[in-house]
Amino acid sequence: MSKTGPQKVELEEQATEEQQRRGVSGPTVQVAAGAPSAGLPGANAPSTPATPMPPASAGPAAGEPAFRDVFAHTVKPNQKKNVVIRGLEASFGCVLHGEYASNEIRTAKYTLLTFLPVNLFEQFTRVANLYFLVIAILQFIPGLAPTSWFTTVAPLVIVLTINAIKEIVDDFYRHRSDNEVNNRTVLVLEEGGKETPVPWRDLAVGDIVKVMNDTEIPADLVFLSSSDAGDICYVETANLDGETNLKIKNCFSKTAGKHLADELKEFAEDSVIRCELPNTHLYRFEGAVMKRADPDAAEHQLPLTADNLLLRGCSLRKTDWVVGVVVYTGIESRIMMNRTPSPRKVTQLERHMNILVMTMFILLFVISALMSMGEIIWQKAHARDDWYLEFTGKYPDFYPSFRGWVIGVVRWVILLNGVIPISLYVTIEVVKVFQCKMIYDQDREMYHAETDTPFSCRTTNLNEDLGQVRYVLSDKTGTLTQNVMGFVWISAADHVYGKKTCESEGLPSPSHVDPKTPHSIALDPDLIRGLGLDLEILSRAAPTKSNKSMRGHANVIRAAAAGQPQPNPDLERFMLNLAVCNTVVPAISDDGHYVYQASSPDEEALVTGAAFLGYRLFSRTTDKVVVEVLRTGEHLEYTVLAVLEFNSDRKRMSIIARCPDGKVRLFCKGADTMIMARVQPTQPRISNVRMHLEEMAQAGYRTLCVAEKVLPDAAYEKWAEQYRAACVALQDREGKVAAASEAIEKDMDLLGATAVEDKLQDGVPEAIENLLAAGIGVWVLTGDKVETAISIALSCKLFTEEMALVELRERDFEGAKDEDELKAVLTSKQEEARMEQSRLDAELGSGRGSMVGLVVEGGALTRLLRAEYPALASQLCDLCTSSKSVVCCRVSPLQKAQVVRLVQRERKAITLGIGDGANDVSMIQAAHIGCGISGREGRAAVMASDYSFAQFKYVARLILLHGRAAYKRNAEVVWYAFYKNWIYNMVLMYFGFLTGFSAQPLFTSGLIAMFNVIFTSAPTVAFAVLEQDVSMATVLSTPSLYAETMLATRKGFLLEMVWWIVLASFHSLCIFFLPMYSMSTPNKSGNYEDLVMIGTTVYTGMIVTVNLKIATRTRYWTWVNHLLIWASIAIWWPYVIGYSAVFQVQPIAGTADMCSVAMDIMAGPRFWLAGVLLSPAMSLLPDITHMTFQRTFAPKPFQIYQEIEWKRELDAEMSKRLGLANPAPPRHDNHHNHHQSEEDTQA
Repeated sequence: MSKTGPQKVELEEQATEEQQRRGVSGPTVQVAAGAPSAGLPGANAPSTPATPMPPASAGPAAGEPAFRDVFAHTVKPNQKKNVVIRGLEASFGCVLHGEYASNEIRTAKYTLLTFLPVNLFEQFTRVANLYFLVIAILQFIPGLAPTSWFTTVAPLVIVLTINAIKEIVDDFYRHRSDNEVNNRTVLVLEEGGKETPVPWRDLAVGDIVKVMNDTEIPADLVFLSSSDAGDICYVETANLDGETNLKIKNCFSKTAGKHLADELKEFAEDSVIRCELPNTHLYRFEGAVMKRADPDAAEHQLPLTADNLLLRGCSLRKTDWVVGVVVYTGIESRIMMNRTPSPRKVTQLERHMNILVMTMFILLFVISALMSMGEIIWQKAHARDDWYLEFTGKYPDFYPSFRGWVIGVVRWVILLNGVIPISLYVTIEVVKVFQCKMIYDQDREMYHAETDTPFSCRTTNLNEDLGQVRYVLSDKTGTLTQNVMGFVWISAADHVYGKKTCESEGLPSPSHVDPKTPHSIALDPDLIRGLGLDLEILSRAAPTKSNKSMRGHANVIRAAAAGQPQPNPDLERFMLNLAVCNTVVPAISDDGHYVYQASSPDEEALVTGAAFLGYRLFSRTTDKVVVEVLRTGEHLEYTVLAVLEFNSDRKRMSIIARCPDGKVRLFCKGADTMIMARVQPTQPRISNVRMHLEEMAQAGYRTLCVAEKVLPDAAYEKWAEQYRAACVALQDREGKVAAASEAIEKDMDLLGATAVEDKLQDGVPEAIENLLAAGIGVWVLTGDKVETAISIALSCKLFTEEMALVELRERDFEGAKDEDELKAVLTSKQEEARMEQSRLDAELGSGRGSMVGLVVEGGALTRLLRAEYPALASQLCDLCTSSKSVVCCRVSPLQKAQVVRLVQRERKAITLGIGDGANDVSMIQAAHIGCGISGREGRAAVMASDYSFAQFKYVARLILLHGRAAYKRNAEVVWYAFYKNWIYNMVLMYFGFLTGFSAQPLFTSGLIAMFNVIFTSAPTVAFAVLEQDVSMATVLSTPSLYAETMLATRKGFLLEMVWWIVLASFHSLCIFFLPMYSMSTPNKSGNYEDLVMIGTTVYTGMIVTVNLKIATRTRYWTWVNHLLIWASIAIWWPYVIGYSAVFQVQPIAGTADMCSVAMDIMAGPRFWLAGVLLSPAMSLLPDITHMTFQRTFAPKPFQIYQEIEWKRELDAEMSKRLGLANPAPPRHDNHHNHHQSEEDTQA
């Protein structure tokens, strides 16, 4: 997308959008030395990479040159590293470099030597892990810990091991990838005709290499020659920017055709390549080839541009081989300079968890301090008089004192450390992985069969944030629209063509054009006649049909032109301009189709439309464009002299060529404001074209203007000298080239304008309507003209006819010079919005919410989002968020990211950014949640996203269904984790009241360690993956249900946690005191149950209660829920029986206390009545009572819909039983239905 600076820059519709999709930034203009050159606009794609990173050589230090000299050599020097160096590199995971960077790369994180310390260090940077490590260390201090170290170390080791295994698996694949890449071979050319295979790791700067077809470029190379007769090659840059279309690269003209080291020896000995220092610019390169003897002589300097640079990671296509000299290697190559980790995004739930952890830690310390104080008080009354306590007054049994209090605090902290659940973090991670891989990725409703594109979770960290999205900020082209461009209208010869079609006029359609083609311009009968073609003859059967130009078309069109008058000269000039002024590369497929390789769908549409009408781009090389005029069979050759490429500042492209008539012409197309400002102002055609452009924009089409100019030879030669000097400049080359281009692109003749249609994707209006109904703000950020953007917004129901539109245009601020004046304009717009809302309330009735749509122009954003005016940004946010929908037009990628950050900063709201092109990457990464559309713009947006899919309509299902469910489930997981651990630790605290506050544990080590690991974790995972409060059909048909999670706040979350803690406190009282006092009397043998027996009974009550608790919270039961809940309870009995029998078989330390306990307590009724039945029943009675009263007297919205569903199911069942009807069984949508069989999940 174009970049709008402080000065007024008007961004026009198609030009800006074309640049947006390619992400072009900054002028890169080319001219070959000794021979002209051409290139695709895609060759100058985004200068701002998807993941930018400061270059290693950001700039030269004082006194250092701002460039490097590369000397090619035809005998490869021996620079191999010895075994010792290789071993040290492998051990420490590093690469040693010499004068230049080694070409060996390492992306792996660990080695065998570094894995343990590095991984442990990273894991213990998590506060929770560090907390439990400190607890474990304290437990190892003799006489200090009331419990065995095993109770903390065992769960901690399990947590660390799970994370370590995950890291090992990930890093294994990194190591394998590194080894595969570093050991690939490439041919190095040496004297004597030798082509030596050399591993990539051993390549060095200055090596001359030969790369074969369909292989990757091993390092950044200056392109010297290729097998192609036109001295070009085709590369695919998907690994760099995600673009899958092929791009042309041109070789250095002086070495063209040379492919042996002996042929290049003279070049290597006489020349030096002077190039810029390593940097991150993927699509800019400033360099020159100079004579070694006199490198500073201007007459010997031949320019090198990005067009001559083959970047590491690109793949060579459609070219047998290329030869190049290595200029950047390894970490200095462009692809490695742009590597950086994606920003870590933290969900709101994680922040809530952090607050809970800190709160619990403070509470733990307070409880420990109070309990230790109680111990001191108790000791003062008993320590000296009760001789059997054996107080020594020495560590650790100090007499009552401050030292004794400190020891007591530490003991209680160790005993109650479980108030912070160590299992929570692992459980949450496991749950999120299951949610992503088993639900989202397998959801067939988000699979796009036409493109075979499934939904893909690229991160598992953000699931619950999907349930709190307040604003969706979307790109337009390729995201809301199909990005399948159709050439529909032209303004040429003072008329608009394309409004009529042969079918609408009752005429036969041209047989060589598919009637359903998106390029409907080729079906306009008036245009066909104006180009000198007989429509009746043209409608006769063609050899084949296709929506592409084909070989058979020439005969059909030539026959239709026979005996017809000559075409309108203005129309022919227009069509020839479209065929010449582009960077499309034609090719012929095996079945005879003309296939156009274009980086821009717009250019492909224009060239295809021109071909349908008889002006076919036949071939393109670096110095020649051939256009076939099908009506005569002529091949018009245009010798390319210079290509002034499209970029975000220029918003236009030009080709200077010597035409078949011998004249030099400049062909130009671009944004209407750019072209209109550079044409001769006295042309009468200008007013007509302006009127036609307005009509095109109102129809929602994307527009470009077309112009040309004849250049006298003397004027061209004079300009060419200035241009060549600018192209070889090593300082500010871009600025000098831009100035030279500006000098020639003026006083042009306006030929007309084009209109391209980009239709909406299926389901977009319905998706936006559902999002708005859910209360989610939907904003569209686009580079289109205002009129086009409004038209699309109306089509997709972002705006409706009954809404009032308020426009915030750049022209509104023309007279504003300072902050006060800018604020006055903004305030007037706010007042306008309020007045419109009041008017609509009066006309339509209040209670409908905001009915004002806001349109903001990029130039206005430039003025209002300046860093020195924070108050204006806040006021702008107020205006935007008070509107129902917002469309921002003519905005740059930077402004997209600024708008996202504005909403985040001012509203503290969760934002979701969605786009499909490289220009959307900054917005996707700035948003809390980034979604990438897998479309025609390559995979740059997908690679930067958190979730990727094929169609915009899936975002509604992702947010409203899966996001809502994820937040509710995951929040419940957090509450439940703290709930069950609170019960466990309160029981220990109550026991302290009976033991003189002595931090005596109630349970043995084997029970303490396994509580969270075995008996209470699995049901949580099942609940978080499978639970549904209402059916999926109800959720999707009732978007208002989303408000429950969207409006959830931290206060509400913490208050709910307090309620869970209150219930947990009551549960712990029942669980502890019922068994304690029921078992305090002698049994039938006259014996008292000992401490371990009571503890085991209490433990049994805890296991049953906490598992029944999650059962009461489960609404949607599957066999998995049943299995895991009841198995978690049932497994306790074999475990405790086995644990009690261990000491009898093998006297293992720590098991003696449990010897025979299980059978002894199970033999009496008090265990079963107090521990298994009464404790859970009394504990859960308040829960069930509260749930019943709450559902009856204060039901939540989802509970109302539950009742509706149950009533529907009941009615159907009753009707069936009574024989009143025989309805089909009610549909009950659920995740389980999505995965009924493995076959069903396959697309």
